[in-house]
Amino acid sequence: MKARKERMIEDMRGVKRRLAIGVAVVMAVLAGCSGGKKDVVEAIRQAGILRVALVDSDNGFTALEGETPKGVEPELVNFIGQNLGVSVRFQVCEKEAALAAVENGEADIALGCISQSGALSERFLLTGVYGKGYCYVVTKKGDFVGTVGSLKNRAVGVDRNLDEVTKGALYSAEGISLMDMADVRKAEDELKGDIIQAYVCYEKQAKKLLAKEELQVQNLMNLEPEEYVIVAPNGSKELVDGMNVLIRQFLEDR
Repeated sequence: MKARKERMIEDMRGVKRRLAIGVAVVMAVLAGCSGGKKDVVEAIRQAGILRVALVDSDNGFTALEGETPKGVEPELVNFIGQNLGVSVRFQVCEKEAALAAVENGEADIALGCISQSGALSERFLLTGVYGKGYCYVVTKKGDFVGTVGSLKNRAVGVDRNLDEVTKGALYSAEGISLMDMADVRKAEDELKGDIIQAYVCYEKQAKKLLAKEELQVQNLMNLEPEEYVIVAPNGSKELVDGMNVLIRQFLEDR
């Protein structure tokens, strides 16, 4: 018991040390801000609020309890806000609305299973990766597909939140046609009715369909996982640098 208590105390000391490092890094970033045009971090601290556009992606990283976001992504943002010394204000919206909010100055950052891509980096500054989204394919029992190429000449339903890069990779299958599915129930009905021959989705949706006797879930071996980042406006390098340190610290502590 004594040894266990000592380990717990040491673990807590480790957490406090890492938190202190995160605060020190953010403070160093702030200290590096010069006069002249107000820096993004300085503006956030003066306002006392970190405005966050959060995409409700239904991908397991965020869930809404009433109007309150819960899950890994809200926890990460609250951790960042804590280290900036500000409160966090969420606005939940669709992906394009979230990106537009950052672009128009209505939000300081956006996240919610937003996958990094070349096109995105031309419009915004991006943090490092904080999470990955793995995709699965659901078919009728006995219909085996192991690669994207095996979806050749099929009508394939896709979760409506799949990133455009992921959809682009699916289009490498010859003769494939993709149909956005609004929800899991619609995908199930379309599979059973032979309107689609496969459904590509995230783990959360795949688990729901795994319980259906007529269906099976498989990995697509050559479909790369989506890599999720926080989006910030151009000109906010200090904010992004500080968030990158805090993201690494957050992931280490989980």
